[in-house]
Amino acid sequence: MEDNSPRSRAANTVYNKSLLWVTDPKTAFHHWLEEDAYEKGHNFSAKTIAVYTSMWAIFIAHLRTFRDKNVMLAGEEDIRHFLDQARVCKRVEARQRYALLLRRAYAALQQAVPDFLNPTEATFRPATPPADEKPMPFLFPTERASMFALLCDMNDPQDQENLVRIRAKAMCALMLGAGFKPGQANITSVNCVGHGHERFVFAPQCGTMTSHRALVHPAAWPAIDRWLALSRNEGLMFPGTPSDKEQPIDYARAFVGAKKLLADLGTMAGGERVSPQTLRNSYGASLLEDGLGLAAVQEYMGYSRLEFARRFSHAHAAWCRRSGLQQSTVESASSNDLDDAPPPSSESPKDASH
Repeated sequence: MEDNSPRSRAANTVYNKSLLWVTDPKTAFHHWLEEDAYEKGHNFSAKTIAVYTSMWAIFIAHLRTFRDKNVMLAGEEDIRHFLDQARVCKRVEARQRYALLLRRAYAALQQAVPDFLNPTEATFRPATPPADEKPMPFLFPTERASMFALLCDMNDPQDQENLVRIRAKAMCALMLGAGFKPGQANITSVNCVGHGHERFVFAPQCGTMTSHRALVHPAAWPAIDRWLALSRNEGLMFPGTPSDKEQPIDYARAFVGAKKLLADLGTMAGGERVSPQTLRNSYGASLLEDGLGLAAVQEYMGYSRLEFARRFSHAHAAWCRRSGLQQSTVESASSNDLDDAPPPSSESPKDASH
């Protein structure tokens, strides 16, 4: 008689996963990205899953063609051969991406097959940090203040008859003042802006970011209001062209506009911090510096899970230490003491008027 007990079904599930890694490692890794990775705190988009699966398939093909091995038999030397010899790993950035991919894939394989000896543990010793632990860029508090001053400057001579620059200021105001990702700003409609006793902007769902009512910094409103008044848009806040207002502006234009404004601060020569993501990160930093709890950071940053807010707070604390900032909130922002800290009631978007 077939044993259909919960314990038996669980054992069969584990066995089937282990067998799949042996017979079809590409499909096994794809399933891990779609299902099991979420339980480990990851939330990969469909595009990322497709890219990772394709990269993993290239590694599998390399092993089969040049080393006559499968992923179960590959050792440290086989992985190094791929990273050193494969055409797709010639660029430093590509090599780093593949190194991260292999660490994740083999860690997933080891979870499914506990007795498996993970070759990447020796290959990458000392280990390089995964992508979610890489240094995260922020603006210094003084740079944030300078950026807000630039956004609020209604007499900026460079703004004269320059709607492109005024639009860039409004988009940067949403990123730095409300924590929007460029993709969220692109699809935000005029109706997302609330006009009441306590104003707000509704952040639309985008990728892994949840929809939420944003906590807007007061200094962000002048740039937003100025753009709304001059553009007179009725649908999207930032349409791609005047002739086609149903299509949003593309990411490249948002990136170029934000990069130009950041460069205008005169405090940066370039590099990783000149990016729209830096503005969003800096918004999150201001939440932590104000003592908001992780639940509030999760809500206002649009994270789908509290674990992502915790990782963000750790990244910010690490950046402060690297930058030599002495802030009383840095250490506490990385601790569990912030889990239940409430947001300021006077500015909570839950209390905003419609």
